[in-house]
Amino acid sequence: MGNRNIIIASSGTGGHIYPGIALAEEFKNKGYNPIFFISNNTASIKILKNSGFEYIEFNVSGMPGGISFLFITFLVKMKFSFFKALIKIVKLDPLAVIGTGGYIAVPVLFAAKILHKKTFIHEQNAIPGKANILLNKITDKTFISFQSSEKYFKKKNTILSNYPVRKNILSVSKEKILRELKFENGIFTVLVFGGSLGAVKLNEVACETLLKLSFKNRIQVLHITGSGNYIKIQEKIGDNPDYRVFEYMHDIGAAYAASDVVVCRSGAGSVFELKALDKPAVLVPYLYAADNHQYWNAKEIEKDGKVIIIEEKNLAKESLSNAIYALKENIKSNTAESIIKFPRKLVFEEIIKCMKS
Repeated sequence: MGNRNIIIASSGTGGHIYPGIALAEEFKNKGYNPIFFISNNTASIKILKNSGFEYIEFNVSGMPGGISFLFITFLVKMKFSFFKALIKIVKLDPLAVIGTGGYIAVPVLFAAKILHKKTFIHEQNAIPGKANILLNKITDKTFISFQSSEKYFKKKNTILSNYPVRKNILSVSKEKILRELKFENGIFTVLVFGGSLGAVKLNEVACETLLKLSFKNRIQVLHITGSGNYIKIQEKIGDNPDYRVFEYMHDIGAAYAASDVVVCRSGAGSVFELKALDKPAVLVPYLYAADNHQYWNAKEIEKDGKVIIIEEKNLAKESLSNAIYALKENIKSNTAESIIKFPRKLVFEEIIKCMKS
């Protein structure tokens, strides 16, 4: 069969890594050997360890603003990562190198280009990151999730491919996961999560709101807090049997399946997963996301009618409870036929086509 290695460069939190994992699963199913190049932060390592895929760590961090000692450190790390990537790419001799986001992609894709490897990037967000705007100038193809982000790239090498949603998210039995959670079927259930690292205000307001709502009508809550908020939220809910708190859930598909309504951030991954599952949601964009891209991600699917956006500055118990009630009232009694919506063009198929050209 020969060498079937494909390198996927990704760093940061789940928003960049999970689409890489979705691609890796498809490549593996087709007989390829995906290998991740990741930054050595805790979130990246934890996600990759759970995925079971091979990975190599790089000492790379996000770019600080302004000229400072931290900026010089950032440049030094990028330089060393570039030379490490050169050595590893020569050794692995991959068929292609794919960047799915984060600054690790910059030294890795530049090294791959120098070594005349096929290079690709995938941009998840409506407003692309600076790293991908730069890399678009040197890579063979750029894959985008939203049509609106095309204007930021060279049109000739840009392909609208949508977002590579992990298949296991689309195939979870609701009844099975409710039994495992010791939840009752038929009781209105809300899922809350704030991303890989959690979100302090979102966690606290959601918890207070849902505890108050549960006094009026029985509801069940599945709350994924992130590492920094777990203890505080657990203390707030006490021994409430209808409120389950988790620090982290690797199988987010199970959490989606259990829920009727979701309250979460609007990273590209969450947005496309909600869209694929046809799941009603209250989206609270992360206020400090680069170029406010989470807000624009949310706006892209707001027109579907199943999403209510609450900006963080407006997030309060009243606004959140009103949004949850509005979505509850609009839930259709039978959505079984429309629940799975696969992208019209899968990224991995386009990459394989480009690799062979």
